[in-house]
Amino acid sequence: MPAGLALGLAPWLVWIITIAGSLCGVAIVAVGGDRLRTWLTKGRQGWMAARTGRIYAILVRYGVPGWGLASPLLVAPAMGTAIGLLLGAPRGRLLAWMGVGVVVWTSILVIAGMIGIQLIQQTTATSS
Repeated sequence: MPAGLALGLAPWLVWIITIAGSLCGVAIVAVGGDRLRTWLTKGRQGWMAARTGRIYAILVRYGVPGWGLASPLLVAPAMGTAIGLLLGAPRGRLLAWMGVGVVVWTSILVIAGMIGIQLIQQTTATSS
C-alpha cells in the first residue's frame, strides 16, 4: 500500500486494490479452512485442548468481532482468518468481521499514508 501511494497512484485506487487483495486471501483461507484446521491440528490435540496464550485470550475476551477488527493490524488478514478458524470461530461471523476489520484498517492506513506523503512533500518544498 505505501508503495502505491509513493508511486502516485490515486488513494481510492490503492484503497480498493488493498481491500480486494486482502479479502481474496481471507476468502481463500476460509474456504480451505476446514482442511487447514485438520492438517494443522493433526497430532496436536493437546495444544488445541489447552487453548492458552495471548491470541486465544483476545478471542475469548473480545469475541469474533474483536478478533476480526484487531487481527488485520496484528497479523495479515489471511493469517488472522486461519488463526480464528483454528481457535474455533464460526466461519460466517469471522468472514464478516474480518471484512469490517480490513476495510477499517485499510482506510486508516491509506489516510495516514496520504498525510505522510503530504508532510514529506511540504518538508522538501520548504527546504529547497
